[in-house]
Amino acid sequence: MFRPLLIENLHVAYGKAEVLFGVDMEIHPGRITCLLGANGSGKSTLIRAILGLTPPCGGSIVFDGLEISGLPPHKVVARGIACIPEGRKVFPKMTVEENLRMGAYQNASASRTRENMARVYEIFPRLKERRDQLAGTMSGGEQAMVSIGRGLMGSPRLLIIDEPSLGLSPALVSENFRIIRRINEAGTAVFLVEQNVRQTLSIAHYGYVLSQGKLLAGGTPNELSNDAEVRRAYFG
Repeated sequence: MFRPLLIENLHVAYGKAEVLFGVDMEIHPGRITCLLGANGSGKSTLIRAILGLTPPCGGSIVFDGLEISGLPPHKVVARGIACIPEGRKVFPKMTVEENLRMGAYQNASASRTRENMARVYEIFPRLKERRDQLAGTMSGGEQAMVSIGRGLMGSPRLLIIDEPSLGLSPALVSENFRIIRRINEAGTAVFLVEQNVRQTLSIAHYGYVLSQGKLLAGGTPNELSNDAEVRRAYFG
């Protein structure tokens, strides 16, 4: 468990072009917190700021009581935050098991890596069957499993998942969302960044809507679904 991740008055810019304008957000342990927004809304920039890839130009990001804004990415990961990137991005010339081990590079012991590998294979039996297959030869849905499994290998306390529905069939999207719920129920907090509004709100505990770099709304899934401005933007 951890104390909430607190984002306060966050401003992020690329050169002179500001992309995030005073964002405030809380991500709590034990929950799936979602961030909804169209392309260009600033979702990816927010992820990059949390991970230390794009340092903020104002505001703060506090995780488990400690300021992490400005830390390099490897130190953010060491504090217990992992990210499953948009588009899966497996290592195509490495086997499934080699890809998974890449997510365990900060583990303190070989026994922890073995335990986590067993957990990933329990969640994704197909990966165990194909552990010696090159990841680049797998289907998009299978590569999504590899990417999620790799994110779990470091025992993160907070797992950021960026656009898990991207490029997948409706059946695979539904399966991915079931897996995300299962991961959360096993104790890992999830920050789910998505455009798929209905599926996301069906599993989230709390959510935010980002539009043009500013928070448009925040609330429970029911509150967001009934917010007039959110409905106009996402439900027609």
